[in-house]
Amino acid sequence: MRLPKADPRPIAAPAPTWNGLRNLTAGDWPSESAAEEDLLRFLESTKAFAIYRQIPGEPVWKHHFQRFKTLRADLLLLPNCRLVAVGWHGGAIVLEVKRSGEKIGPGLNQLIDYVNAVFAVEGGIAIKPSFGFLFPAHTQGQAVASFMAHQHVGTAMIEHGTLKFWCGETRILSITEAGEIRLGNVEIGRRLGRR
Repeated sequence: MRLPKADPRPIAAPAPTWNGLRNLTAGDWPSESAAEEDLLRFLESTKAFAIYRQIPGEPVWKHHFQRFKTLRADLLLLPNCRLVAVGWHGGAIVLEVKRSGEKIGPGLNQLIDYVNAVFAVEGGIAIKPSFGFLFPAHTQGQAVASFMAHQHVGTAMIEHGTLKFWCGETRILSITEAGEIRLGNVEIGRRLGRR
């Protein structure tokens, strides 16, 4: 049996997938500090959170092969009574901020560490975030979205005057600059063990 001759033409790169286009942070913030300042202004205008900046944390657990490095979250958001009154029961949120055009992988890895850590606020009160979001990044899809939902990490982006928090493909929370709140599904990622 004869095998066909190999085609001498170079193999074309596969067309970018939906997720391939979303593997970078979005927007046009030239620096992390510029992105954080804009996000902070937006969050303060909503009057929906107590906001803590550059807050140190301690891991609750780590894998046996990991080397400990100190944790410092860009932003820790505690829901205030206004957010709780409209039905929020998703707990505290930790945010990792990057400049535009950065790969999202390292930020998502940081967030996995952050949702498995505790952060001490005034009075030594330990806060364990329920969700972690990378800003500015668009929602993800397919296999990575499932993994993100299970780990309670996601993306956040300001679009058309609304800050949207996504955990994989699921919208967790939307909030406008004026403080209008729209709740999503916070019941994701609760299954443990065999699928």
